[in-house]
Amino acid sequence: MFTQKFRFVLATGILALSTGCGSQSKPAAMVTGAVTLNGEPFNGASVHFYNPEIGGAAFNLNDNGYFSSQQPIVVAEYMVALDRPGPDTGETPADTTWPEDRSGDIPAMYRSSSKSGLIARVSTGTENHFSFDIKGQPSKKKGEAGPVAFDPLPGAGS
Repeated sequence: MFTQKFRFVLATGILALSTGCGSQSKPAAMVTGAVTLNGEPFNGASVHFYNPEIGGAAFNLNDNGYFSSQQPIVVAEYMVALDRPGPDTGETPADTTWPEDRSGDIPAMYRSSSKSGLIARVSTGTENHFSFDIKGQPSKKKGEAGPVAFDPLPGAGS
């Protein structure tokens, strides 16, 4: 009886060690970068890194057009797009502020990660600094409503 219990405990321990107890982490790295629009620093937007297999992350641009991750992101190749900025969170919910939204100034092609042509290859052991110089005219005219996140489904509405 002791031998059977011992084998069970030993087998369970080996199985737990071989699977890493269910917590295998992927390599990750910090990222920084800058965005310019027609050669000038751009702000009032966020940079979105997206990989269809692992998801992504978004980083607000500061007043000088720079961004940086607050935590490492998974090492991978990402498609990149620009969109509205997210909230700047503070220590409490009351400290949360929304930066100026200049996403209407982003040329339309750069709003889609599949159409922008912007790629970021995040790797270990390198600086992971990305500079994106986007070119073109704003996707919205001054005074028009801001961007729409999704087109309505066919047949939706009236």
